[in-house]
Amino acid sequence: MANNGMVRTVAAILGVALVGAGLLGFIGNPIVGPGPNDNGTDVLFAANSVHNIVHLVTGALALYIAFGLSGVQQANALLGFGILYVVILVAVLLSPTLFGLFDPIPANMPLHLLHAALAVVGIAVGYMARGSTSSVSTR
Repeated sequence: MANNGMVRTVAAILGVALVGAGLLGFIGNPIVGPGPNDNGTDVLFAANSVHNIVHLVTGALALYIAFGLSGVQQANALLGFGILYVVILVAVLLSPTLFGLFDPIPANMPLHLLHAALAVVGIAVGYMARGSTSSVSTR
């Protein structure tokens, strides 16, 4: 049952971080967004408005996993979240502008590493928690 708390904590941290990144991307800063030249340069994580919305949506999904689910559903959902980020990672590696949605700001290497980390953490924690979640038994 302790892993349910771990899933909740990890999903909450991921959710808050993604929502924060999504919101921060709409404000001029050197961390995430289009950058001062609106081309993705001079920022750590290059992102346009569509990319920021993706961060907001996936962050909200992670928060739902953290606070709207429990038990095996929560573990499976975090595992699915990790798989979703594998799909996102592969798609953005194949097309850094996500087939034109992120034009003119292609995903940069720090974003690829972040997407890979989100995938690994989601899959690892979700998978570990699946084996140890339990439901209340009745006699």
